[in-house]
Amino acid sequence: MYQAGVPARYMRICEPFGPEQRQGLWLYHVIEPERWAAMCARVSGVLSGGIYAGQDSYFYGHRKILKPAHLNWEEYALLLLHSMPEVTAEHYRNKIAVYLQWYKKKGMDSIPQTQQGDIGTRDIPSWRRICKVLLNNDYWCRALSFSPTKPKSYHRYNERMKAKRQEWKILCNTDSQLK
Repeated sequence: MYQAGVPARYMRICEPFGPEQRQGLWLYHVIEPERWAAMCARVSGVLSGGIYAGQDSYFYGHRKILKPAHLNWEEYALLLLHSMPEVTAEHYRNKIAVYLQWYKKKGMDSIPQTQQGDIGTRDIPSWRRICKVLLNNDYWCRALSFSPTKPKSYHRYNERMKAKRQEWKILCNTDSQLK
């Protein structure tokens, strides 16, 4: 990798899904095929990371996500929720409802479809950000500034959030919201 001009700080391979490591996987495949074969044998996910990361780093929508042309981002998020298993979709609906309600309390009646920098690391609200969470299978919605719910409290949390969604009238009747 040194011969390819890659700085030492980007030569790490400790975690195949980290951003720096993803960007460098393709180099191992090209420059050091023996090491690439050893990495594929030892580290789970390296092969798919090398296939999908490439040089542009658009790995499974981590940097760039696209939606169907005939849908806006909110409709696409609802379509993604509708396509998931019901238990998983309900979990995401609870998290998204809390997210939307928080911004409603802060004065935003509805969040925009997109905003500049909304899929970066800063929490800039948009429906595109919500779609990114769903596409990345970010189960605990860390990209929406959530942390995992404690396992012993999870069932009670789900029931409470379902009641709150009815009260807030957010994502409570999913069939009528899906277009």
